[in-house]
Amino acid sequence: SRFQLQDGSWSDVTYADDVDIGPRTGHVYFSDATDIKVDRDLHTGKWDIMYPSKLEAIRGLKTGRLLRYKPETGEVDLIASGAALFANGVAVDAQENVIVFTSTFEGKVMKYHLNGEKEGQLETILTDFPGFLDGIDCSFHSSLCFVAMPAPATPDLKALFTIRPPVLSRFIRSIPMLLPRGLAPDAKPYGGVAIVHRGDELSKPSIKQMYQDPTGRDISTITGVTEGRDGKVYLGSLHNDFIGVLDYQ
Repeated sequence: SRFQLQDGSWSDVTYADDVDIGPRTGHVYFSDATDIKVDRDLHTGKWDIMYPSKLEAIRGLKTGRLLRYKPETGEVDLIASGAALFANGVAVDAQENVIVFTSTFEGKVMKYHLNGEKEGQLETILTDFPGFLDGIDCSFHSSLCFVAMPAPATPDLKALFTIRPPVLSRFIRSIPMLLPRGLAPDAKPYGGVAIVHRGDELSKPSIKQMYQDPTGRDISTITGVTEGRDGKVYLGSLHNDFIGVLDYQ
């Protein structure tokens, strides 16, 4: 699918990822993770949704975007672009004043202001997570958000981006991109969830609690988090055939 930009040109949605619905307007907010298109694995014939994320991690270009669909007009508009290295989880607060979303391979949580004094501003509110980030959900009853961590952050990947000069870093990163798909590295078994405070008038954003399964024995590759009405957090995994439950209170 595609949508029209303000300059009249058309832009493809290549990797629609996470989605949340504004409780006041009914607008649909979603991430377009990367401009690398999903293709089929020639050996299995299945769509390989993981391979583009691996390429994006190595390539290191921030092509992730945050978009909005307005059901009343059928229009899609661009909210933020060039802000995320694989734009992923999306969550809207109860008043629909802010959108919180994640940048997977930078390991950061960002906040976009829909209303108020900071309307139209995008800010990074949290970094320094022990894992890469995926889905996010924010409580309607507090300023807490829940962040899925599907894989541990790898020092080797971070080191690739610290090589100087930058032209040498780009050259070294181009080498693994030429490898066959089957040789692309797989994530280590791991599961993690972070409980964070997204910040408000009284408190700064902060990481409150961290839950990790370092070996992924009980649950691994957590990509989805949803707070239930009972106050528990329900976890979705790419590898496990069950729904995990986190009772953090």
